[in-house]
Amino acid sequence: MVKFERQSVIEREVAKQGFVLVPAMSEMLQCSEETIRRDLKEMEREGKLTRTHGGAYLLDKYDKSYPTALRKTYMHRTKSRLARLAMQYIRENEVIMLDSSTTCLALAEELAESQISLTVITNSLPVCNLCNDNHTNINLICMGGTFRRRTSSFTDYHTIDALAAYHADRAFISCPKISVEYGLSDNHLSEAHVREVMIRHSRRCYLVADHTKFKGNANILFRGMDRLDAIITDQPLSEEWESFAEKTGIELKYCIE
Repeated sequence: MVKFERQSVIEREVAKQGFVLVPAMSEMLQCSEETIRRDLKEMEREGKLTRTHGGAYLLDKYDKSYPTALRKTYMHRTKSRLARLAMQYIRENEVIMLDSSTTCLALAEELAESQISLTVITNSLPVCNLCNDNHTNINLICMGGTFRRRTSSFTDYHTIDALAAYHADRAFISCPKISVEYGLSDNHLSEAHVREVMIRHSRRCYLVADHTKFKGNANILFRGMDRLDAIITDQPLSEEWESFAEKTGIELKYCIE
């Protein structure tokens, strides 16, 4: 298949589902993944899509969030290591809140495998599906509301009102960006509100995020880091972060490979 035909197929697929994955397009078009990456790079220059790790997507005019399918492929091994470290904080029969991040999805996978009995409160459809898959050790409470396809999550005032009726032992969140100056930030207002309520309605709160999230800010700023008990990440943070954590009493935990 010539380049023009390949790129026409790619353009059709990204228009249909909002994103494409490199391995899937390589298999569909019977060519190497490197060929697909070159096509995506060229199509990005032409303004037809936005490349990211493992694929490409259509940039929403008002929403910079990556589609869930793409986020799941990005730093998957790192997220699994972060999840295993986060497991050290969870005790039998606790009630925990998990946000709609793929990092928390990795934590849900660890919980399901562990057979620890506990209650999970979440607004994430993938986490709900996972916990519903014959994992009888998990008592699942799913926050409903308007479904947001881009992040496979429920996020509106119904979700926030439902969350406000609960108080968890621990909350685990992983927002898009974090900085010492501005604190926690998100790409979508409703997602930010959901995470803020989770922080406010939990006895202890843990930020679980890979090192790439500690650079810059997203556009929606929400609650600062005054309620965080620990930050779990995969690489040592800067001296500024180390100093900030020491002053505020936030524990820094690293799962360095």
